[in-house]
Amino acid sequence: MRKLELQALADAAVFHLMMALHFYLRELAEHHQLKKPSVIRSIQDLISSLQQVDKVSSEASELLALSQISDSWLSQLTQYHDHIFKSPEKPREKKAFGQENLIALVELTEARGQELPDLTVELLASWLESFRALVVRQRETSAEY
Repeated sequence: MRKLELQALADAAVFHLMMALHFYLRELAEHHQLKKPSVIRSIQDLISSLQQVDKVSSEASELLALSQISDSWLSQLTQYHDHIFKSPEKPREKKAFGQENLIALVELTEARGQELPDLTVELLASWLESFRALVVRQRETSAEY
């Protein structure tokens, strides 16, 4: 039971980090005076919205570049977040008489697989610190202008 609790806490931490990222993207949209910052849900949404009004954001460009580096904290965070919320694939069975009204039981350990490393407190803390440092640095840079 302890392992399941730790996994739930780690998943919750990933969720909260992703929500912090989403709200930071909306903060950047507001900073650049975009009309509807509430529709920004991803880095690509922010960049597309900026392009529509002929604006360029060094902060958004940095975030995009960081997300495209496979071993960066942002890339790992988004991959893990996507992995958490991916529905398990239903095995396809060919039966003459299917049981249509039953929900299939799926073993979570099998559905998750071993694609991503286990989350540790240290890894989550490093993601948080990297995100915090990025936000502070970008805010300081944008305050200079």
